[in-house]
This record gives sequence, structure tokens and C-alpha cells, in this order.
Amino acid sequence: MAAVVPMVVALAGCANEEPGAPASAATRASSATGTATSILNAGVTAQIGAPDAAMKFLFDPLYDNHFGSLEQLDAALIERIVAGEAPYDNVTAVFVSHAHGDHFSARHITRMLAAQPELQLVAPAQAVEQMRAVEEWNPTFATRIRAISLDNGAQAESFEIGAAKVEAFRSPHSGWPDRHADIHNITFRVSAASGAQMAHRVMHLGDADPGTEYYEPHAEFLSSARSGLAIVPFWFFSEDDAEGLVDTTLNAEGAVGMHVPAQEPASLKDSGWDYFTEEGQVVPIAEVSEQ
Repeated sequence: MAAVVPMVVALAGCANEEPGAPASAATRASSATGTATSILNAGVTAQIGAPDAAMKFLFDPLYDNHFGSLEQLDAALIERIVAGEAPYDNVTAVFVSHAHGDHFSARHITRMLAAQPELQLVAPAQAVEQMRAVEEWNPTFATRIRAISLDNGAQAESFEIGAAKVEAFRSPHSGWPDRHADIHNITFRVSAASGAQMAHRVMHLGDADPGTEYYEPHAEFLSSARSGLAIVPFWFFSEDDAEGLVDTTLNAEGAVGMHVPAQEPASLKDSGWDYFTEEGQVVPIAEVSEQ
């Protein structure tokens, strides 16, 4: 199996922009299918599928707490996402990795369901319970929510949303079991046909721990279908064999880092891997066998 080659993508701005000219997120964000576009922190938009049937999904788009070290969502961006304004329009589903305040806002996700009556949500049951307690909650939202409750090591759950196949498994939160042992961190693998026997397949790992032992129970599942892109927390790139972790353990063509602190770690800058730091940065999702 070939080693993963980090993707060469100008994440800080488009290559055709004038040097020194600020670029708006709208000009940088891609409308093409087969792309992953940064929101902020761990938030990512994935557009997958054939051009005439593309689907848009959001991962961890809204959160309440930046803990003094992460980029903070401003009010205008929150309202654009909640209301479904471009480039956050025509979203099929939102995925929430876990119910921590730097990945999730019970109130804003609930408001999003209220504002977008066709929107679906896939989230850990822990997150859904928090949503039920907010003022904006409406019991009718439950029909559009898939609550995930899995034990560590349990077989991946699989279901469909429209023409997309969604697979979810619980991957221990970074620091497990000494920290966050009670938090259900869910890794999502989402795929959609992009052409004849080809697909876009993307993974989002939330705050997963990079220890390879935690992926051994899922080895058969992960090896069953190669992903075009793994969206991983930036600390995956600090592992001694980060390429093997991406290429072999996760079985992905490439990876991009997320959840990066506002003060970028020097080791990350020198890692050679791509990572998201601001809204509108784009990387491709490689086409893979549909399987």
C-alpha cells in the first residue's frame, strides 16, 4: 500500500489571489463536489456525490466555548449557519461528534433545526439530551434526529441519509480513559457515489485519541472501504507514524487537521500536513472505489 502523500493545497488562500490581498471566505470556499471546506475549529462542510446529485453535510459546525485557546464563532457566522445562508445553504444533515462545548451548542443546533425544516441531525444521544433541555426545543424535531449510543469497540452503526451512506462508531476521546471516559466521541464515515463505481468518502473523527489500539476493534470495518479524506484532530500529526495512522489504520488517501488552537503549535507548522485555521479553506476529497 502506498504511503500517504500530504496534499498540496494553499489553505491560507487561493493561489490566484493577489499577494497580500485579503480573501473573503465566500471567494475561497468551494462550491464543487468532492471538497471539504473549513468553518472554524472542528467545523467542516463536506460536499460529496456526483455533480448533478451533490449533497452537503456539516460536521461540528456550531459550538459555545472556545476555552480561551480556539477561534471563537462570531454572531454573524452563527446566524448564517443557523439560517442556512450561503455557503451553508442546502445542507442535508449535520453531524455532531460529541457533546463538548468546543464542538457543540445545544441551543444553536436546536435553532438550526427550527430554521431549516428539512435538515437532519446525527449526534450522540448525550448531545440530543442536552438539546431537549433548551427553550427552543420542539418535540417534533425528534423525527429528524438520529441519536447514536454506542460502546467503545462496538460494531459500527450503518444507515442511509438520502443517497449517502453513513457509518458511525465510537472512538475514545483523546486522553481516554484517564480523561473524558464518559464522553461518547463518534467518528463518522460518510460516502456518496460520484461516478461509475466511484465514490466520495470522508471521515470526521471529532476529538478521537490517535492510539492505534483503539481502532483494532474496527480494523475490518475500516479496511472494508477506503476513504478519500480523513478529517482528524491536529494531534494525529504528532504521532511517530502519522502516515501509517492515516494510510493503514484509518485507510484514507489523505488527511487534513482540524481543532487547531489560535496559536498554531510550531510542531504542526513543521509537520508537512495540511490543516484548517480559518473559515473557507478547501481541500479535495479524493475519489475512491464505491465498494
